[in-house]
Amino acid sequence: MLAEWIRHPFRVGLLSRRPVRIGVASALLIAIPGVAYYLLAYSPNQTATVEPEFQTSVARQGDLILYASGSGTLMAGNQVELGFGTNGTIAEIYVQAGDTVEAGQILAEQADREQLEAAVAADELALLEAQQALEELNASADLVAAQAQLGLADAQAALEAAQASWQSQQAGYRASGTTIRAAEAELALAKESMETAEAEAANFSSDDPQFAQAYKDYAAAVQRYWKALANLNWYTGHPTEVQQAKLEAELALAKAELEKAERAYSQVQSGPDPDQLTSAELQVANAEAELALSRRNLERSVIVAPNAGTIMEVSGGIGDTVSSPFLTLADLSRPELEVFLDETDADKISIGDEVEVVFDAFPDMIYRGLVVQVDPKLNTQLGVATIKGRVLLDSGEVDGLLVGMNAAIDVIGGRAEGVLLVPVEALRELGPGEYAVFVVIDGEPQLRSVEVGLMDLTFAEIRSGLSGGEIVTTGVVETG
Repeated sequence: MLAEWIRHPFRVGLLSRRPVRIGVASALLIAIPGVAYYLLAYSPNQTATVEPEFQTSVARQGDLILYASGSGTLMAGNQVELGFGTNGTIAEIYVQAGDTVEAGQILAEQADREQLEAAVAADELALLEAQQALEELNASADLVAAQAQLGLADAQAALEAAQASWQSQQAGYRASGTTIRAAEAELALAKESMETAEAEAANFSSDDPQFAQAYKDYAAAVQRYWKALANLNWYTGHPTEVQQAKLEAELALAKAELEKAERAYSQVQSGPDPDQLTSAELQVANAEAELALSRRNLERSVIVAPNAGTIMEVSGGIGDTVSSPFLTLADLSRPELEVFLDETDADKISIGDEVEVVFDAFPDMIYRGLVVQVDPKLNTQLGVATIKGRVLLDSGEVDGLLVGMNAAIDVIGGRAEGVLLVPVEALRELGPGEYAVFVVIDGEPQLRSVEVGLMDLTFAEIRSGLSGGEIVTTGVVETG
C-alpha cells in the first residue's frame, strides 16, 4: 500500500465520497512529497523519471445548500372542532361551510338553556353549603378541643380511682398496723361483752320480766362481736378470685379510656379532627368541580369562535340532537403542510429549518416555510417507514391554495452563500473534523490545513486556510 501511494499519491481514495483518513506513515510522506519524488526519480533501479500529472481545481466563491427532499399535503392551520359542552339540541346555527368568522363571533346556540342555568344554581347552593360546613368545623375547633381536654381529665381521675381501689384491696394494704390493732382490741372487747351479756341472760328464766332486757343486751353484744370479727378479717384478708378479676378489669378499662381520651385530645388540640377536616374539604372540592362543570356546560351552550378563521364543515342542523363537535373552524391564513421524508434523512430535518415548497398545482412557484414539528417516531404505512413532520408556510403566500393540495418539499439543512468552495476530492482528513488540502505552488503540491464548514457530496465550504483563486489538487492522472 505504501509503494502504491508513492507511485500514485493522490489517486488513493478519490472514488470515495467521503475523505480518506491518512495514516501516520502516509502523513509523513505527504509532508515531504519531494522525498517520494526523489526516490522515484533517482532510484538506481529506475531507468527513467516519471512526472505525475495533477488533477486540479480552483478555489472559487459560490453558494452551498444542504437539503433533504420529500412530499407534503396542505392542511388547515390551527383547526379546531367545536360543539356544546353536553348533549343537547341545536336551537340556532348562524354559519355555513366557507363562511369567514371573527374571534368571539357566535356560531350556534343550544336549546333548553334554562335547565343548564338551573344546574348552575343548584351547584352554587351545594358549594355554599359545603363551604359553610367547613367553616363551622373550623369555628367549633376550640369547643371540641376543650371538651376533649375535659374528657382527658375525667379519664385520668377515673384511672387514679381505679388504681387506688385496686391497691386498697390487696393483701397487706387494706389497713395500717394501728387500725389492725384497734380492730383486734375491738374484737376482744366485743367478745368479752358478748360473754358477759350471755352470762347475765342465763341468770333469768324465760318467764322472768328481766329476761327480755337481758336477752336484748346479749343479742346486741353478739352483733358487735361479729362486726368486729368481720372488720378484722377484712383488714387482714385479700380479695377473692372473682373480686380480683373485677379489680383488674376495672383498672384495664380505666387505662383504655385514658388512652382513648389522649388520642382524641391530641387530634383536636391543634385544630379540627383530621378525618372530619379532610372530609369537609373534599366536599368543598367536589362541589367546586361540579359547579365548574355546570358553568362550562352553560357557557358552551353558546358556541363562540375562539379565533378568526373559516368554517370548514357543518355536520348538524337546527333541531338535531348532538353529542359531539359538529362545527370545524380553521385558520387558512397560516396553512400547514404535513410532510414526509425518507427515514435516511432523519439527520437532515429539525425544528426551525427552512423549507422550500412546490405545489403540483403551481409548479412554477416556490413557497417557503419553517419546520415546526418533527414526530419522535417513524410513521409506517404499507410497510414503508418515513419521517413525519409539519411545516408552517409563510403568511402572505397562500392565496389560491386549497386544503389537500400535494407538494414536493426541500428541507434546507444548511445554507452558505458567497463562500469559498473546493471539490470534496481535494480534502484530506487528518483526524476527526480536521482537514487539509494540497495547494499547488510553483507547480509543486504543498499540504495546508484548512477549516471546513458545510459539505455535500460534491463541494465543501472552506472557512479559513485558503484564498479564492488558489489551485488545489484533486488527484493525479495515471500516465502509463
